[in-house]
Amino acid sequence: YIEEAGQYIQCTIPTRCTPTGTDVVTADNGVCVCNCKDRWVGDKCDSRPVRFEQTSCDKYAVGYINYPTCDHCNVIDHCSGHATSVTSDPANKLCTDWAYTYSWTGSSCDSCAAIYTQAECVQCAEGHFAYDVCTMCTVKDHCSSHASTVVPISRITTCDCTSNHTWTGDSCDICPPGIDPATDCAQCLVGYIGFPNHVKCGIATDCINNADSVTSSPDFPSCQCDCRNMWSGATCSQCNSQVDGADCDVCASAHTGYNICDLYTIADHCENHASAVTPAPDPNPTSCTCTCRNHWELPDCLTCPPQFGGSDCDTCGIHRINYPTCTLCTVNDDCSNHASTVTSNSQQTECVCTCNQKWSGADCSTCPTEYSGLDCNDCGTAHINYPFCTDYTDALHCNGH
Repeated sequence: YIEEAGQYIQCTIPTRCTPTGTDVVTADNGVCVCNCKDRWVGDKCDSRPVRFEQTSCDKYAVGYINYPTCDHCNVIDHCSGHATSVTSDPANKLCTDWAYTYSWTGSSCDSCAAIYTQAECVQCAEGHFAYDVCTMCTVKDHCSSHASTVVPISRITTCDCTSNHTWTGDSCDICPPGIDPATDCAQCLVGYIGFPNHVKCGIATDCINNADSVTSSPDFPSCQCDCRNMWSGATCSQCNSQVDGADCDVCASAHTGYNICDLYTIADHCENHASAVTPAPDPNPTSCTCTCRNHWELPDCLTCPPQFGGSDCDTCGIHRINYPTCTLCTVNDDCSNHASTVTSNSQQTECVCTCNQKWSGADCSTCPTEYSGLDCNDCGTAHINYPFCTDYTDALHCNGH
């Protein structure tokens, strides 16, 4: 009880405390003192610090954590000064729901990704562009893999490629006409020369109109002409001395065999067996005509007929006589058909027979008197003992009696 206005009044919760009090006692100074529930405060337990929930004061208020101390979530302590606002999570365990400034991240707003500048996390890091995406410039992605280096033009716009060789375009994706992209744009295409200027080869400009076609090769610094007819030289400007004609298209005099146009000679075209050689009667001859010496045969004086012989086809052949007719010796014609073989003498003026049996004479036409028979193969009258055919007499065979 307390004394109040000359009366004693009992200290009770209904009279002295709000329902948030747990009990009430009399203090030494003669006043009622309420003991409050949870975190209620005040003489009547009717006041709650802002860090506690206002209705029941038995849990955190929004934006506070760590009951019962109820720390206030604030940008400086809980966001490293890198947020515009912060509050507590639904369980009032952690400060969260930061409103980050710039590109800071992390539970304390103290992490800045490597793609941003680290001091303020407010712009792209070196080598990146387009804040706040901050894409990294790479040769592969922004220069089509055709550059030696790449840097941002600024940290806001795009990348700047230092192209390899002759690639062009913002992303080094264009190889100029006449340059071969298969060589990393480092060589002329076939048909072009003068890298990096890539001048196109032309029949008129490079081959003075004396070629069927023109091309080029990385191995040669100039155009290569496929010369027409027998034009020659790097620019098809030369017609060799063995060729003639307005378009270098016929053999010159004393030459034969276009596209070769050899100089025709007795040695090369007539086997050295001719007395003269002339071109065939053709505007563009492919052969020549030999005037063969002695009895060598056309067309190239290579063959000596069998009836002739000698190193220059100027004698009769074997078994022949009487050059230049060179009649063949035969057993029938020259040996009366009475010989086993026949040939010519060393002067090739007569036939020489090897007579059969006992035939004799140059032509084997004579059968001596001691022989007889159709083939001179028997003894004649009064002769005995073929082939000796001895003449028999009284004295020799009958003792003279």
